[in-house]
Amino acid sequence: MSHYPNPDDIKVFVLAAKTGGFSAAAQRLNASPAYVSKRVAMLERTLGIRLFHRGARHVALTTQGKVALEWAEKLLDVSEQMMQALKNEQMVPTGTLRIVTSTGFGSHCVAPLLSGLPQQYPELEIDLELLDRPVDLISEGFDLEIRTGPVMPSDLIAKKIYTNHRILCASPGYLEAAGHPQTLKDLKQHRCILIREREQAGEQWQLFQKKMVQDQQAVETKVTFAMKTNYGEVAKRWCLDGAGIMLRSVWSVREALEAGALVQVLPEYTQPADFWAIYPDRLSASAKLRVVVDYLSQQLGE
Repeated sequence: MSHYPNPDDIKVFVLAAKTGGFSAAAQRLNASPAYVSKRVAMLERTLGIRLFHRGARHVALTTQGKVALEWAEKLLDVSEQMMQALKNEQMVPTGTLRIVTSTGFGSHCVAPLLSGLPQQYPELEIDLELLDRPVDLISEGFDLEIRTGPVMPSDLIAKKIYTNHRILCASPGYLEAAGHPQTLKDLKQHRCILIREREQAGEQWQLFQKKMVQDQQAVETKVTFAMKTNYGEVAKRWCLDGAGIMLRSVWSVREALEAGALVQVLPEYTQPADFWAIYPDRLSASAKLRVVVDYLSQQLGE
């Protein structure tokens, strides 16, 4: 046998064997008997055996043909089961979905929301990793990344799930001692706190005027970073303690702003930081990915 049999040849062979002849099989297929004979002959050449005894008016399975029929039916059954399983996988979320996102957003927003999924989808398993570094979705074996940033990988699918922006803020105590900056240039005279989270690794801030984000280039503002960290919650702690001015996502500082523990600085300037669901094209029809992305998008938007 030089290579694996053609599945179409197997189907025609099984039909011919079950219907008792090439003509009957041809009628079922809406084809000619010559077509059935040709497909069976191709399968015989592939297998290196004779499947049928051919007579003037009828055909009959050979001994090897009977063995081949038994296995051919099993192959078709398994193939049908595979197709059904794949169809179900696209409809019912089952199996493990490996998700990765940043530590701050993951622990504060994503993880609490995901805890409600097992009750809705008992056959779905969530594997969540929190990493404050860029990840390679494919090589590291993740199915879904929840991330922010203006540049999305061109070889992956990106769907926005949460509109977000970063703002400048400081503690009332710091501003009372150091003064309120009135312009971006004034920031050079202040102590600032740098967060090195994924795409936020630059040594300067890129800000937009709040009402002109769509039409304006970012203003790159060089400032003096008195303190630096790769963990946003540490930066927020420093900011709350009066260590300086911080650029941080609204979701992270909303409660502190409402409580008066932090004050927004230069409110006319912000930095877009929408969150995106990133995943490979091979999973675009996956039920488990679809329900998680839709669920997070709905919950975060409320």
